[in-house]
Amino acid sequence: MERDELKLLAQMVARELEQTARVEVAPRWQHGTMIFKPSDDRLKQHEMSIERFMHKIVMMRDNLRVLEQQINSNKSLEVGEKIKLQSYITRIYGSMTSFNLFFADEEDAFKGSGGG
Repeated sequence: MERDELKLLAQMVARELEQTARVEVAPRWQHGTMIFKPSDDRLKQHEMSIERFMHKIVMMRDNLRVLEQQINSNKSLEVGEKIKLQSYITRIYGSMTSFNLFFADEEDAFKGSGGG
């Protein structure tokens, strides 16, 4: 691994740890429960704490950020390919804005094409 690649990897890890460590669930949702109830009453419903659910959402966001950095730093991809892949990631962020109501801090919220 070259020095620049190692430096980029260290920055990504530091950023990921920083983001993961400071995300809080909004007070109204703390200690709440997500209930996934199938339409068929014969099937068992599934419950999950909102904190656990949000941890999974935040991990997806963090992995998207790493993917974004990997795409942007990839020397074998052409600019057009990077833009195309980046547009998919932006759309994913936009789709995930539905989860923003769970974040205590607005800076942790997902931003779609309008927010970078």
